[in-house]
Amino acid sequence: MLDHIEAKPEGVSERELASKFSGSDLGVALGKLRENGAVEKRTIGGVITWYPLFKDSIKKVLIVEDDQNINNLMKVSLGKGYEIAQAFDGNEAIEKLGSFKPDLVLLDLMLPGPNGIEICNRIKSDDALKHMVVIIVSAADERRNRFVTFRHGADYYIKKPFEPKVLRSFANIFLRKKGKRFDPLVDLPDTERLSKEVEHAVSDDDFEVNNLSIAALDEFRKVYGEPEANAVTRLVSQIIQDKVRAWGAGKGAVGYIGNGEFIVCGGKNESSIIVNDVVAEFERVVPFIYQAKDVLGAVKKGGEGGQLDLSEIFGSSYDKGALRRISLKAEVIPLKRIMEKRGEIQKKPRKSMADYTLAELQEILGSDTVDLTIKATPDGVSLSGGKTRK
Repeated sequence: MLDHIEAKPEGVSERELASKFSGSDLGVALGKLRENGAVEKRTIGGVITWYPLFKDSIKKVLIVEDDQNINNLMKVSLGKGYEIAQAFDGNEAIEKLGSFKPDLVLLDLMLPGPNGIEICNRIKSDDALKHMVVIIVSAADERRNRFVTFRHGADYYIKKPFEPKVLRSFANIFLRKKGKRFDPLVDLPDTERLSKEVEHAVSDDDFEVNNLSIAALDEFRKVYGEPEANAVTRLVSQIIQDKVRAWGAGKGAVGYIGNGEFIVCGGKNESSIIVNDVVAEFERVVPFIYQAKDVLGAVKKGGEGGQLDLSEIFGSSYDKGALRRISLKAEVIPLKRIMEKRGEIQKKPRKSMADYTLAELQEILGSDTVDLTIKATPDGVSLSGGKTRK
């Protein structure tokens, strides 16, 4: 089993492991591997993904938190296997960045002396420090601060009160994951892994798939730049993950399909609540996104020397002289078309290689950036996908 997980450093779903190994022994085996530090899991909705870890490397973690009890709780949460230093104010944290040289910084925002945002900015703007992983752990208003910390390069944002096991899982995956460095956005299930979850539940009448896309993201990118657009995408990604975790979606799945587009799957009542909450939360955050860029003083209109006013930025109409306001567009993706194609293939099980690729994926995934293929296989029907090349 470990060999199978290690062959997929990008992560392997527990559903896939269950299809290859004995179900009765699976939980015990995974538990032992995790206890020995060989693997770690990440749960989003009903999808559990397992990652292979390096076991012998000792990593350094700096905990920056002014409340001594919470600081100690973070230390206990990390458990064994880390060299840990603690700082209780901003100045002490800055000193230990240079002397201790941590691999990971667990960083509160509200600190005596330099605050967390200032420390994060210092880390990510310094060539000697920017390799450090920064996880914000804060009770501060995330609507205002989460996007700002992403703009300054923070890798993740955990709200207080936090779950100790979640903190440990993220530390393990960020610091010990084999293969490419873990990215909580990119390492959401992609179209291939997501399609397996859809295939598993596609016959369930209570199951639906929703597409969430960031409208006007390309225009935002042209005006504000790639790092700012990436920060917006990361923000949406984390809002989705937070909402799915808070609702405890039992059979849901979340995936990222590129260019600011996400898939949220689950029971109809369950997924609709999550999607509506995500859209509402993003709408509440949008003003802070624009405030962070000082739109009144910094954004120029089309090179004409005039300044955009707020009515243009926050208006819903679009023309060549106005910048569309970014927003989240949510659509339910009809499963009827998938099930019809699925039925056609199942009626012809002896067909050698029946590949059905949909030219317009708006009908399937609501996106023109991915391609979905439905295939007949000896075991039944499978769905697979990949990003199209433009």
